[in-house]
Amino acid sequence: MIAIIGAMEEEVKAILDLTSDYKKIVIHDIDFYEATLENRKVIIMKSGIAKCAAAISTTILFENFEIDGVINIGTAGGLDESMQVLDVVISVDVCNYDLFIPTDDPSEVDPRGYFVADENYVKIAKEIIGDDNHVHIGLVATGDTFVCEDEHIARIKNRYPEALCAEMEGSAIAQVCNHYKKPFVIIRSLSDVCAHGNSIISFDEYVIKASERSAKWCKQFIAKV
Repeated sequence: MIAIIGAMEEEVKAILDLTSDYKKIVIHDIDFYEATLENRKVIIMKSGIAKCAAAISTTILFENFEIDGVINIGTAGGLDESMQVLDVVISVDVCNYDLFIPTDDPSEVDPRGYFVADENYVKIAKEIIGDDNHVHIGLVATGDTFVCEDEHIARIKNRYPEALCAEMEGSAIAQVCNHYKKPFVIIRSLSDVCAHGNSIISFDEYVIKASERSAKWCKQFIAKV
């Protein structure tokens, strides 16, 4: 089965609204939904917000269900002024932008913390979403802070100039997938564009629309994977 992971109620509801039926299962206070999407059985999970919650819930997912791969959907904040709200970002890879290890020893864990998305999953996501100016494919940056200040954006872009968007769960989910040797891809719709300012106001206004857009792509992905 494919697992679909969203962090927030709005993100999970957008997927559940597209399913033909579902059953809720609660394991260690984590909400899982056995559902049918595009005539396929899937598991939909609400991970909770930020990296620690995402890592815990994704581990519980793998320990309790037979999962073949993971799609992490939902919202993100765009990091480039050229982006618009509701643009889509597909991960080629994902990093922990707030992970720092003060060492020059190359044998240590890469302090940039990259995890590479599944090549076939990325290819399918490209096919279903199409090729236009509102689709961005590349690096997703994960950290435990909602990005809404110029200084914060500058720090991320200085260290990861190729980063397309910032969100709060992707790298943790990717790391757990990597540990269990399961493929993943992140498909995020922009609820706000950090560089435009007033991100919190924008997020509240657009999170439902962005969640619905992300869920639509996910449904089409399930039909092809």
